[in-house]
Amino acid sequence: MPTISLDDREFYYEEAGEGPDVLVFLSGLGGDHRAFSLAQRHFAKAFRTLALDSRDAGRSWRAEAPYTTAEMADDVAAWLRALGVDRAHVVGHSLGGLVAQEVALRHPGLVRSLVLASTHAETTPWRRAVIESWIQLREMAGGDAVRFSNGTLPLLVGRAFYEHPEQVQGLIRFAERNPWPQDVAAFSRQARAAADHEARGRLGAVAVPCLVLVGEDDLVNPPAVARGLADEIPGARLEVLPGVGHMPHIENRADFRDALERFLQATG
Repeated sequence: MPTISLDDREFYYEEAGEGPDVLVFLSGLGGDHRAFSLAQRHFAKAFRTLALDSRDAGRSWRAEAPYTTAEMADDVAAWLRALGVDRAHVVGHSLGGLVAQEVALRHPGLVRSLVLASTHAETTPWRRAVIESWIQLREMAGGDAVRFSNGTLPLLVGRAFYEHPEQVQGLIRFAERNPWPQDVAAFSRQARAAADHEARGRLGAVAVPCLVLVGEDDLVNPPAVARGLADEIPGARLEVLPGVGHMPHIENRADFRDALERFLQATG
């Protein structure tokens, strides 16, 4: 159960594998290291894998004031340096992808390659409205993870996922049984950091190989949004994963893993 103290703030992370290269996973809004547990186990065969509980999530420190994705990126950089990591392949999903962008911009020497899954480059009035609606749902649900999951899941997974009720119930139970639940205030702080993220016009400075992954049926960050993100980053490659929504690493783990594996092999 590794924890590390950064400026007197405790951060929890999971580590697996002893490969020569480091692979980092950054989870999305409300998520923690468990979101990538199966992918981490798979890639631990070839990489030293690390998955962080960001501020306000999992077993990590709870903030007391608003913050930005840039500040969350500084957390990641301080964590990696404290672990003696010189460079890493960084995989970020949704909010984690926003943080990964800021890591690449603010701490470019730490990033060997970048995988941005189900994420975006810019804020819009529509996006702010969606995020505020999630905050309101979270406030109404309080500590009821099932109620909140039922209210948000149709936006987060593709239609095909609902063809298998056991998958839906499994995902809801996963949220319900979280031993380190996120309180409403922590969720709201993370959500508003995501709503304020704006990287347009800055991502041209990213100078490492980049893969932008998006689900074909992603309603939150559809392929057109992902294409706009990829266009901002020199040399970035866009890959659309068929039949999945905003959570490809959960909806179709094999396709997600294979896309990531191909990219990492090509990156070397």
